[in-house]
Amino acid sequence: MSDIRVRKTKEDEVIWLNSCYEKIGFKKSEFSNEFIVVAEFNNQKFGLGRFFKLDEENCELDGIFVDDQYRGMGIVIVSFLCDEIDWTHKNIWCLPFENLEGLHNEFGFNIPKALLLKEIFDKNVWCNKNAGYTKKVLLLSKHMS
Repeated sequence: MSDIRVRKTKEDEVIWLNSCYEKIGFKKSEFSNEFIVVAEFNNQKFGLGRFFKLDEENCELDGIFVDDQYRGMGIVIVSFLCDEIDWTHKNIWCLPFENLEGLHNEFGFNIPKALLLKEIFDKNVWCNKNAGYTKKVLLLSKHMS
């Protein structure tokens, strides 16, 4: 699929990406604290994803969204983000739906064996109890040395 392109989002696209997040009940983007990408196929936007800075040592892979007709192409978004992230963060957290665990394992994300960041733990609990998702949300992390 050589017509797929992933690129950093421009600030003037925030309205579009937040409308995507609103459709699925995700937190809106705060462009200044995130690294956000958009995926396109034949110049048609079909998905997006982001890294959200939590603090100096932690960030979250978050907000992966792919339009229904492009399901299965989300791997290009995760791959691009993992290639482009500023690895000064020691811990990268993500909260994928359980059916996406294998995809995230391919990029080095696993169930954390160390102490959890309270903010991420609380978000995982909220996702599984209050968000109304039909699938379980996992808590995965990747530790960078």
